[in-house]
Amino acid sequence: MNRPRPILALTLLALAGVAAEFDPWFGEGMVLQRDQPILIRGTARPGAAVLVRLGEVGVGANADSEGRWSARFPARPATTQGLELEVRDGREDQRLGDILIGDVWLAAGQSNMEFPLRREAHAAEELPRATLPLVRLRNHTFAGQYHGGTLLDAGTVAKMTPERFFEGTWRRCTPDNVGDTSAVGYYFARQVARQSGIPIGLVNFSVGGAPIESFISVDTLRRSPEFGQKVAGDWLRNEAIEGSFVRLRARQQVGTAARAPKDSLGLNHGYKPGFAWASGPGRITDQPIKGVLWYQGESNAIRALDVVEYAGLMKLLVTDWREQWRDPALPFLTCQLPSIAEPARLHWPRFREVQRRLEETTSHYGMAVTLDLGAPKDVHPKEKREVGERLARWALFHWYGHAEIRPSGPLPTKATYDGQTITVAFRFGQGLAVKPGVLPQVEVLCAGGTYHGEFQPAGPARVVGDSLVIDFRADPAAPSQVPVVLRYAWAMDAQAALVNDACLPATPFELRIK
Repeated sequence: MNRPRPILALTLLALAGVAAEFDPWFGEGMVLQRDQPILIRGTARPGAAVLVRLGEVGVGANADSEGRWSARFPARPATTQGLELEVRDGREDQRLGDILIGDVWLAAGQSNMEFPLRREAHAAEELPRATLPLVRLRNHTFAGQYHGGTLLDAGTVAKMTPERFFEGTWRRCTPDNVGDTSAVGYYFARQVARQSGIPIGLVNFSVGGAPIESFISVDTLRRSPEFGQKVAGDWLRNEAIEGSFVRLRARQQVGTAARAPKDSLGLNHGYKPGFAWASGPGRITDQPIKGVLWYQGESNAIRALDVVEYAGLMKLLVTDWREQWRDPALPFLTCQLPSIAEPARLHWPRFREVQRRLEETTSHYGMAVTLDLGAPKDVHPKEKREVGERLARWALFHWYGHAEIRPSGPLPTKATYDGQTITVAFRFGQGLAVKPGVLPQVEVLCAGGTYHGEFQPAGPARVVGDSLVIDFRADPAAPSQVPVVLRYAWAMDAQAALVNDACLPATPFELRIK
């Protein structure tokens, strides 16, 4: 008589005992995106018929040959009443309760987005009152988090795969659950939920120290004529990737590890091109989201070359993410780098200008100016409440119908010269004012004359209506001397002198003068 081989017998027994269950993405108390078709997925016995129920609506599905099933539900409006999500296969049921329908915002970037609420400047007062029924959190830790420049242990190195790199589950927002979540994300979610009344799900996929390249898929980089070299060969030896921190830290953590996971680009790490994307956001693109919160750039502002490349990389990321989520108007809300007084940050003024121009030239895109929120000697300022609330202003103004909110500090639109004065006009410049005791730091580049090709301090500067006016009288002795470029707050440690009627600071800027 033929007998099953032991391994086959065990496999058959395992399959026979598999109960229908939801994919790990789904969890008790989660938020599903409103006004979009809802896709629920999971596993069961191969070929099994399952019934999936969301609230009072049920949808049938069949598991494929590998045991995967999916069920689609029509779009629903926001609801603050918890729903039950259930799957049945005739043997066992799995139920998830308190599911809300609202808006899902995905937070990503590096350490200042990762920065936990428990370390934030207002944590002592905020944590005890952080019971927010309309806010739900899915905060992901990652392999090697908060580890310095030494070799990771074997267990952590083994997690350097797209399937295991991030770990997280859905949690309700309570004082016990919120301490490790993104402080910026928390304050954003709190403010939007409070003013809109819509449930907010915050999903955090931040990686401290990660360059932007790690959040762009390898295929997208490879297809790019401009950036294809970033995925050519061993990334730890690739000069197209920043080396004094990004590649160095990765080598310190995994470079000599035994049996470290790798592929054709070399050893896996959170800083590797495409790896953070493949491990996190890239795994949930079938789940609709409302928008993206992005706080990143410090690791791409170390070399002048990286600063020059950043605008192209950010546009590549935005375009690709919108394609992946099949939403050409997917909102992106970003954080401009703040003031700092560290010699290693000498490229930050130019980087802030790159960020400003991205806001100016990218649709469905906002930028929180944080110049006044920095710490002189700390790349991780503890003031995150104001950062999150400034991002929330953009969202509430543009996507939640709060036209009464001023979404931003003054953003320049043009600079003109009449032979006597230079005048700068602004968006969101209503109530423009100079902060007491802080003089606007302005400088001008001239064509012709004594200081041709050099920036020189200019002024005095004053506010007239909602415009900034700088005195710059033509010199009869040097008729060829004409101002061509104006800068404001162009220093890594610049002070925020200009504000609008919401006390929001103007962005630093560099403008051609017309």
